[in-house]
Amino acid sequence: MTNHWNELKEFELSKENLERLLNNEIPAIRIRGFATDSECASFTAAMKKANIKTYGKAAVGYIGMAQVEYRWDKTKEDYFSDVKDAFEDQKFVFDNSFDPMQRLIDRLSECWDESVGIAEESGFGKYFAGIIRFASKGIALHADYAPFNSPGYEIEKINSQLGWNLFVEVPSGGGVTTVHNSPWNPEMEDGKPPQSYGLDRSVVEGAETFDYSPGKGDVVLFNSRNPHEISPGVDGSSGERLQIGSFIGRMSDTNKLVLWA
Repeated sequence: MTNHWNELKEFELSKENLERLLNNEIPAIRIRGFATDSECASFTAAMKKANIKTYGKAAVGYIGMAQVEYRWDKTKEDYFSDVKDAFEDQKFVFDNSFDPMQRLIDRLSECWDESVGIAEESGFGKYFAGIIRFASKGIALHADYAPFNSPGYEIEKINSQLGWNLFVEVPSGGGVTTVHNSPWNPEMEDGKPPQSYGLDRSVVEGAETFDYSPGKGDVVLFNSRNPHEISPGVDGSSGERLQIGSFIGRMSDTNKLVLWA
């Protein structure tokens, strides 16, 4: 991966730009108008009635599940046994609004030569993809890259990883994502996943940075191996930072794109 972007701006979705983002040659892709105002409103209303859980010191609310939460003290069997319930919680939101996951897969498929779909594990089935988050409180500096986060899982065989989010409601101030161009390359000790959340600022010291603000109805994609953080909503601002997203990995052997959360 390069650690220098060609241009500090957002790009439109195309095959060329998707490849460039996977190779970390550009900072971000934005798909404007991915969802209409009415779709965003119905999605927001549905997620506020769904089965909301919380995690982390900032008590980030979410619907669904994150695979990285299973990396240390839980087994692969534990993870895949919980996938069905996570999809059921997600289905409640989709049934009462629309399905942004399939829409995103369709959009990516239009500009990618190989297949695009939800990741699968031999003998277990599909991963969960499409975690819904209430992220108005901000998220600390972290990085996401399955070869380090998820050893022993099929998704560790990727050679590049993106994150994407659709924003269905945005704060009037704050909620900015900062991406640091310093591809995460931690030391693996005894094959155990390293800490990836709350990274020390030294890992991004001197790195090129790019900020993007959420836009209602927009999808933004970036290379999630780069450490990134989200600022909290400004006190007194209106609106919340409500979103759905997942990871997109490029399989090293087939060039297929696989999604999981």
